[in-house]
Amino acid sequence: MKIILLTLFALGFFTLDVFSQTDYAIEKTKTGLFKNQTAYKKCGITMTNAQFLDLMKEDPNMEDYLKPLALNYMGDVLFTAAASVLIILPITEQIGGSDNPNWNLAYIGAGCALLSIPFKKGFEKNADQAMKYYNNGYKKVAVDFRLNVNSNGLGLAMKF
Repeated sequence: MKIILLTLFALGFFTLDVFSQTDYAIEKTKTGLFKNQTAYKKCGITMTNAQFLDLMKEDPNMEDYLKPLALNYMGDVLFTAAASVLIILPITEQIGGSDNPNWNLAYIGAGCALLSIPFKKGFEKNADQAMKYYNNGYKKVAVDFRLNVNSNGLGLAMKF
């Protein structure tokens, strides 16, 4: 009798343990008013790029992906902040009543905004690679297929 009760108790405990496990995978989502911003979700919580970077920093298995992520993120933040300041400065001078605001600063700010775009795309590309590596249980994806355009024309490229 004791063996049967002990067996049923153990079976019930392991059944509850199986049903209580959650999915810890990271998924990519689109956010924003026009669904044009990329965000990452883990356990139903939407993370910003900085939070995603912090998550990768805490994991010792993600060291190879951390440096490119951090460099692209910092380049994006730096150029976006510079663009914001340089564009806002002449606008506030114009609103303040200045007769001759320096609009060259706004042009330089627009250039900084354009320079931040490759850093955003680079962060997204590296974050996708890190996300795939994380979701595969720290195993590299064997083959990655991409649509490639080069001097030979349009074709399908494989990355090993």
